[in-house]
Amino acid sequence: MKKLLTIAIAVLFCSASAFAALSWTYGWEDGTGTALGTYGNAIVSNSTEQAYEGTHSLKLIENPLGGTPQAFVWWVTGLSSGDVVNAIFYVYDTTPSASPSGRIWGHYTDGVDVNSYQGSASGNSTYSDGSGWSPLTNTWTFTTDGTDGRTGLVVEARIYSDTVGQSIYIDTTSIIVSNDNAKIYNAAGQVIPEPFMFSALILGLGVLFLRKK
Repeated sequence: MKKLLTIAIAVLFCSASAFAALSWTYGWEDGTGTALGTYGNAIVSNSTEQAYEGTHSLKLIENPLGGTPQAFVWWVTGLSSGDVVNAIFYVYDTTPSASPSGRIWGHYTDGVDVNSYQGSASGNSTYSDGSGWSPLTNTWTFTTDGTDGRTGLVVEARIYSDTVGQSIYIDTTSIIVSNDNAKIYNAAGQVIPEPFMFSALILGLGVLFLRKK
C-alpha cells in the first residue's frame, strides 16, 4: 500500500510540476483600493454598500452614458504565447434581463503601461443575471504574433447601463496564471512576483501522509 501511495504521489508531483502557477484573490477589504485603471465613462469607488464577502466591494457607475465603461481589476505581465489566465469575480445587480449588468472581458497591453492597448482579448458572453450576486469567469490563452509588443493582459469588469447613475458592484475576484515567471497586479496596485507552486504543495502533503503511515 505504501509503495502504491509513493508512486501515486510521484505521478501527481510530476504532473503538477508542469503546471506551476501564480494564484491570488482580492476583495477590496483594504478600504482604499479601486481599480488599476478605467476606460470610458467609468466611475469607481471602494464601497461598503454591498459585499459578497467581508464588508467592501468595488462600486462601478457609468456616467455619462456612452461607450463601454471598464474597470481594470487585474493586470498580468511577462506573458508568452500559450500561457493560460483564468479569472473570476462576483457581480451584484438586481435587474434580471435589464440594465445595469456586468460582464468579464479582457484586453492586451504592452506589459509596461496598464493603460496601453494592444487589442481585445475578448471574454465571456454571459452577463450578471440580476439575482443579486452572481459569478462571472473566463479563461484566456495568451497569443502574440511576435511583432505587436503585447506581453500583458488586463482583466476588465464592464458595466452596461441605460440610465445615468446606475451601478453594479464587483467583489471577491481571483486569478490563476499558468506562467510562474509572470507578475500579477491586483486592483489596489499590489504585485506578486512569487509563484504558488502546486507541485510543492502536493509534495509536502505527500511527505506528511507517508510519515503518518
